[in-house]
Amino acid sequence: MQSPAPRSRFTELSTATVHPGLAEAEHSRLSHVLAARSTLRMAEGALMVLGPMPLDDAARCLVGLSRMLTMHAHVVAEHVLDLVQGKPVPAHVGDALQAVLSQYRT
Repeated sequence: MQSPAPRSRFTELSTATVHPGLAEAEHSRLSHVLAARSTLRMAEGALMVLGPMPLDDAARCLVGLSRMLTMHAHVVAEHVLDLVQGKPVPAHVGDALQAVLSQYRT
């Protein structure tokens, strides 16, 4: 007696075509998650240069800022990227970022 075969990618893809709404929702969610992660990684890179600081510190810095500002980390990351590009950011975000960065500058 053989055990049932695991679901193949083909089966999953064919199921997705049977339920196109589900596939579209999954695609939309995945796109959102990937965009947020990309924004976080770019902001970490910007903080590494602005600090200067190591990558681990940049990641902790974003998390700390998000907690301090009570904002999602990807929103804080968007503000960091806006600031780097010379776009306006809320004053309290800029002030918090300057306070955090001052710890790394000597």
